[in-house]
Amino acid sequence: MATDAILAVKKAEEQAREILEEAGNTVKKSTKESSQKAEEQFKRILDDANSEADSLKKAAVREGEAIAKPILEKGRAEAEALKEMEAEKLEKVTNIIIERIVNNNGNS
Repeated sequence: MATDAILAVKKAEEQAREILEEAGNTVKKSTKESSQKAEEQFKRILDDANSEADSLKKAAVREGEAIAKPILEKGRAEAEALKEMEAEKLEKVTNIIIERIVNNNGNS
């Protein structure tokens, strides 16, 4: 009877070791799977954020171009108008500017 009790205890201890080992393996497996899922989710979130950032950047560029377009067109039109101005008129304007500078500074 004592031997039966000792064998029963040994069997129970062996079962307990197996249960603990199995639990440890399950924990390792769950930890690994959780890590992989977290990494996948992180990559997905990062990809989504990069995609949204690209969209915002493109929208900002389009908005900037829309704002700049009329300013550039006005500048080009003014440049063309200056190019088309007759040489004589340019000379008169230049002389007027020079006279104002000389009169304002006196000694120039």
